[in-house]
Amino acid sequence: MAAYRVLVVEDNHEVRRMVTASIKTLSAEIDVIDVPSAEEALFISASLPLDLMVLDIRLPGMSGLEMVIRLRTRTPETKIILVTGVEDVTIRRQVSEAGADAYFYKPIDIATFLAAVRHCLWADLNEVSQPAARASVSGEPSVSGVKPVALKGFKSTLDERLSALKLQVRAISVLLVNEAGQVVEVAGNPSQITSGSVLLPAFMEAFRANQKVSDALGKGSFESLLYFTDAKQRIYLAPVDSSNALLMVTVGYFEPDKLGLLDRAIHLAVHDLRDILERMREEESLKPVVDIVEQTELPAEIIVDPETLAGVADMFSQAPKDGGKEEADGFWETLEENGQLDGISNKDVLSYDQARDMGLAPNNEKQP
Repeated sequence: MAAYRVLVVEDNHEVRRMVTASIKTLSAEIDVIDVPSAEEALFISASLPLDLMVLDIRLPGMSGLEMVIRLRTRTPETKIILVTGVEDVTIRRQVSEAGADAYFYKPIDIATFLAAVRHCLWADLNEVSQPAARASVSGEPSVSGVKPVALKGFKSTLDERLSALKLQVRAISVLLVNEAGQVVEVAGNPSQITSGSVLLPAFMEAFRANQKVSDALGKGSFESLLYFTDAKQRIYLAPVDSSNALLMVTVGYFEPDKLGLLDRAIHLAVHDLRDILERMREEESLKPVVDIVEQTELPAEIIVDPETLAGVADMFSQAPKDGGKEEADGFWETLEENGQLDGISNKDVLSYDQARDMGLAPNNEKQP
């Protein structure tokens, strides 16, 4: 899994693609997600850990400045770089006072912009706690004391991660399915796949076939992406681990230049889902094992009649006063032989002959 995650929020497609591509040149350890609106960015920031958000000021719907306020309230640790092409002096003053870690005016100087991104991602831990240097086209923030900063302790759930992927690629539905063909979690409407359809078993056959190919290649991993298409939609299948697969349904055809973005989005989701499942297994293993012991319910009050109590007292009065284990063992053996442990004394026992003479047992002797 990549060490850093950046979200680019820009409604202009060309600018968004340019900014995304430039950030990706910095390191293979950076995953970049891009969306055209603050509303989508707000949802993703609530579902995924982010290290940096590059945010345009003028957006459809919620503005970039409003987004900064919400982001600072919800996830104050996320770094923010603001970008604006607005010439209005008042707006520019608001940008400079918004509390972002850096801000830029369009057209952006890419070299200076990338220096600001490096500063936000790799600034020294001691510098991070201080107000970060502001950047514009006329200046560059200090990048001394380079030290990687790990992702925050954000723990998204399966539902949140699937929902974020669905929104990011505008899918109809996204499902996590186990090897038995059971839906573990779903975002969106999965009815086409799960409602008595033969599709799901067929996809699981493809999942198992993919495992065989991985084993044959000796890869020891499950990194792959399969897709199936018809005139209206595409269904993507990506193994998560040896027991689970990711299924995603989209409408229409992805242009060649967008397939890379789709592959990257699914790749990142697979790694996140793998981490979530591993965390869930660890949490389950740490749960205390509780043995359920069936207990016989006793009455609130046990009443013993005086005759029984007298019999027990008489029985123990025969026990030797002194002696060791052998004497104690002999005492219990004597009681057992005499039937006293069963509450029956010898005088109460009838022999078979006595019972037969009294007509209580059948007479099996042959008559002459």
